[in-house]
Amino acid sequence: MLSFLSLLSGKFTSNSKSLDSHIIKEANHDLDDCSQTKEQEETDDKTGSRDNFEITNFKLPIEYLEPDEIHTLSNIVSNDLELSNNQDGSNKSIYEYAFKPNHVFSKKMISKWNSKYTTNTAFLNDTQNVLKSIHNYKTDMMNNKHSVKCEKLIKIWNDVKQDESFLEKYNFIEWNILKHLNYSESFLQCFSVINILSPLISLIIPIIFLIFPFLLLKLQRIPITFSVYLDVLKSIAKNHFIGKTLMNIQSLSWDKIIYILITFSLYVLQIYQNVMSCYRFYNNIQKMNDYLYELRDYTKYSIDSMESFANIIKDYDTYSPFYQELKLNCHYLQLFNKQLNSITPFRFSVRKFSSIGYMLKSYYEFYSNKTFENAIQFSFGFEGYVNNLLGLHSNLTSGFISYADFDEDAVTDFKYQYYPPLMDELPVKNSCKFDKNMIISSPNKSGKTTILKTTTINIIFTQQFGCGFYKSAKLTPYSHIHSYLNIPDTSGRDSLFQAESRRCKEIIDNIKLNSGAKCRHFCIFDELYSGTNPEEASKAGHAFLKYLNGFSNVNYILTTHYFAICNKFKKSKQVQNYKMEVNVSKDGTFDYTYKIKKGVSKIKGGIRVLKDMDYPDEIIDTIENQ
Repeated sequence: MLSFLSLLSGKFTSNSKSLDSHIIKEANHDLDDCSQTKEQEETDDKTGSRDNFEITNFKLPIEYLEPDEIHTLSNIVSNDLELSNNQDGSNKSIYEYAFKPNHVFSKKMISKWNSKYTTNTAFLNDTQNVLKSIHNYKTDMMNNKHSVKCEKLIKIWNDVKQDESFLEKYNFIEWNILKHLNYSESFLQCFSVINILSPLISLIIPIIFLIFPFLLLKLQRIPITFSVYLDVLKSIAKNHFIGKTLMNIQSLSWDKIIYILITFSLYVLQIYQNVMSCYRFYNNIQKMNDYLYELRDYTKYSIDSMESFANIIKDYDTYSPFYQELKLNCHYLQLFNKQLNSITPFRFSVRKFSSIGYMLKSYYEFYSNKTFENAIQFSFGFEGYVNNLLGLHSNLTSGFISYADFDEDAVTDFKYQYYPPLMDELPVKNSCKFDKNMIISSPNKSGKTTILKTTTINIIFTQQFGCGFYKSAKLTPYSHIHSYLNIPDTSGRDSLFQAESRRCKEIIDNIKLNSGAKCRHFCIFDELYSGTNPEEASKAGHAFLKYLNGFSNVNYILTTHYFAICNKFKKSKQVQNYKMEVNVSKDGTFDYTYKIKKGVSKIKGGIRVLKDMDYPDEIIDTIENQ
């Protein structure tokens, strides 16, 4: 038995040597891991991880319509109108003026709006009714004690779903054959207890090794007292390497002293490693509890939100597919929320300690369950969508936007429309009626292009949510919207004129390809063929518009400086000339009214622009004297 004790002692020393490099490596890894985790959290707190977050499992109600009723908004049109991004350096897109988004989920939905519009007037009328009833939702949710904390939810999502070391970090089983144990509350509880008690276990293992032989002797009923056992241990220790060393420490050589110090250091380092592991586990448990508690509150809020909105849309036939999807995801959220009902704020207590297995199981469920994952993703998109509707409702009640009327035989007619970025100012409002196609002539800076953008934006908005930036509107929906505004120049393979010609040809081909009874086209053109000389540009522009006039299902607006084009359509039954009213003072300065009226502008404004930009007098005089 004494030899057994000696063997145990020797084995422990041998294992200490062999674990040298492994323990040091693990300890360094732990320290680095803690440091990196802290740095990563600080970075995430600053950025919110918003740029890396996308809502992938939510579709707008418009996307549930029949395919032939959904029409794709081209990137060309979107970029030309700056619907979801802008070119003036500000951070506000056109959609943001309509939706007034006040959280990240709402802003993330803009990219989804910026892709589809519809010709289904029944859906658009139902959408108007939803907007008229959205105040009921607002009332229901006003007293809800929970809220949507987008930044925190995004951080939770990214920390769990984008962490490749999730299983290792939270000490879950990584072997596929044993992964089912991650759903076992009792197993996870026992596993957690071992993790937490690991420093204490490290301390008492040497003591256990010393006492264990005594217990064996007692079990074999060998008559021995503990004091006698201690005397035997002391006798063995005197003949053991470590015992001899400690008793003759003053006469030891440096190599033996170093060996003893290294052995002791490894033991301390092992204890330190276990303490750090326990500390990290404690922090992870606290973090996990906070995340689950936040998810519990959020899912409860989202369930209430979905149920309230479902009551609004349940009677509208065109919203039926979306209603079914909404109820299904609401059901999954209820199941997930039920699992989280027992989650309470974190406190260091026996009760909280005894529920670690339950928390770990719930957390792993959040990580691994695709049904819950999809439902939560859907809820993020839903909260963004509803916030968009609340923004529209706010603009409607404030009088910034109004509803449209839809009629299959109606002539498109916008009364007192204006450009969305001017909504907080005193915008000049203009009306546009397409009983004839429109050509607008006027000098630079008079507002021609703004008319183009305003009209097209209002068509798109009206065919997405039934309202727009006008006092009133009548519309027969368009199936295709075309834009000729910002034509790329020689940065590509084409010259400017080639790029312009290519864009016009694409529009013609699309109109010819989609000329059925249900197809209607709306086009905007800003200075046709400006990449060539004025004479040829006027001829080409006239020929192009004359060709478009042959299609009864096409409406267009053209802005131009080429008076020759305007003059050729003065007596046309299909085209009406308009001009932006500009008053010229005696000193030659321009007073821009930004009002549209019938007629052809005769004002040449190029020189005025150069004067306003303080060009040298020599240049101005040379121009005027030619």
